[in-house]
Amino acid sequence: MHKSARNMTEGSVVRHLLRYSIPAILGDLFQVTYNTVDSVIVGQYAGAGALAAVGVASPLMSIAMFFIIGMGIGASVLMSEFYGAGDGRSLRREFATTLAMGAAFSAAIALSLFMLAEPLLRLCRTPEAILGDTAGYLRIVALGMIVTSLYNILAAASRSIGDTLTPLICLVAGSLTNVGLDLLFVAVWGWGVAGAAYATVISQAIAAVLCAVLLRRNEPVLFSRADFSVDRGLFRRTLRFSAPSAMQQAGVYVGKLLVQSAVNPLGVSAIAAFNAVNRLDDYALIPERDISGGETVLVAQNHGAGRTDRMRKGFQAAMLLEVVYGLIVSVAIFALAEPLMGLFVAKEEAEVVRLGVRYLRLMGFFYFMPGITNGLQGYMRSIGKMNITMYVTYSQMFTRAIFTYILIGSLGLDAVPLACVAGWILMMVWEIGLMVKWRRDGRLYRL
Repeated sequence: MHKSARNMTEGSVVRHLLRYSIPAILGDLFQVTYNTVDSVIVGQYAGAGALAAVGVASPLMSIAMFFIIGMGIGASVLMSEFYGAGDGRSLRREFATTLAMGAAFSAAIALSLFMLAEPLLRLCRTPEAILGDTAGYLRIVALGMIVTSLYNILAAASRSIGDTLTPLICLVAGSLTNVGLDLLFVAVWGWGVAGAAYATVISQAIAAVLCAVLLRRNEPVLFSRADFSVDRGLFRRTLRFSAPSAMQQAGVYVGKLLVQSAVNPLGVSAIAAFNAVNRLDDYALIPERDISGGETVLVAQNHGAGRTDRMRKGFQAAMLLEVVYGLIVSVAIFALAEPLMGLFVAKEEAEVVRLGVRYLRLMGFFYFMPGITNGLQGYMRSIGKMNITMYVTYSQMFTRAIFTYILIGSLGLDAVPLACVAGWILMMVWEIGLMVKWRRDGRLYRL
């Protein structure tokens, strides 16, 4: 076992969670920086219309990408179990099978997005003023989906054996490249939205190639010619785990797309404010998702090793970390709303800043809620309850969309954060109810 891999079936549960989560958080912050740097540079150098174009394209792109990421999450649960059980042969076969699945699905999705860009954007009621730029951005980024998918599957495999350092290194390299190319293509050469798209694709390709090289060198447990092959039995099992997880991850962005469609008729200022806040949301919620990811890996490894005592300790420690972080970020977002919005647009865009600050301060009261739901879902994923996490997420998504459409006519952009809160309340009630029932029935920590 290479030193960057981590067996979580022994040692301090809290230490494992922190040592897993901190590099994962840093890595995902760099990943979100790909899109955030696009938004900041495009907004500052190409204007609010270009910022709105990038924002409108992002949910469509994210639906496709997070479908692939969801596949990796589902497969990583199996890889963590095999690793915890010491079954290297099944681990390598699972890794090869997931790579093949990811390549096939990402190619099909990328082709569909490229061909259907404009019809999909019209379906989302994208304003004609930004339709051309938005479609161009979407098509360019779609072409890079295969390399982006490759990176995410490699990162999922690395994280399944407790190695979050390798993905971090790759994302730092990709993010720094993205910053440099954005400045060159958009600020210096004036390529606008297309320049931001090219910068994103090139930087993601660099991250994927670097991850493949480092993972092969540093984690030989994943590579063996004798075992590295697609396994039909594992393919079916992976599909059972991955399909609900993929649908759940994609569903989050289907919900965002539905909300985006409700916001679009409010005009360019509202669109720009909404998408700037979405970028900040991504940053705020990353630690909650990565603590949940560490919980999933830790509990799944101990599930494979038959350690029910450590499954319970892992769940309890993760929930404590989630709640503490959620309360901290709620206060920070509320207090820093105005300077944060100032990062995305020039002072002259006063209406964008005003709308964004109001949105952030409404959301600032409630960021602890997704922390609780992430902690509960992290445990459910680790024991294979993928269908339940999918159902709950879709219920939250539709609740958010329905409340947005009902309220937006009278409340404007204020409807969106209030609709988010309604969805989070539904998730919390449902998930806590299930956990209480499983505990009462003696099924909560059962192997």
